[in-house]
Amino acid sequence: MPENKENKETKKYAEFTHSFNDPWDDQEVEISCRFAKPTKAQVARLQDNAAKNASQASRNLLLSTVHPEDKDKLNQTMEDYPGVATSFSTAIIKGIGISADLGN
Repeated sequence: MPENKENKETKKYAEFTHSFNDPWDDQEVEISCRFAKPTKAQVARLQDNAAKNASQASRNLLLSTVHPEDKDKLNQTMEDYPGVATSFSTAIIKGIGISADLGN
């Protein structure tokens, strides 16, 4: 079996942290997960699918780039707080140079 040049031993991951107040449970929520830099193909897939279902496109990007050890935690957090998918994916794509703020 040929070795994938992007296997988890050689991939670089960056930690992203998001915190917010949950007013229904009156508690501060903080989650940190490590993500790999998205590939061009992953970004293209996000952009192609975002118009049809932005939330699912964000989830797919996160699940394809999250560190394997953080995947269960991320899945559970996205079940509990669905908006987390958009928040993390927005931070990740900003990190590779995509921004809606250009010219503003």
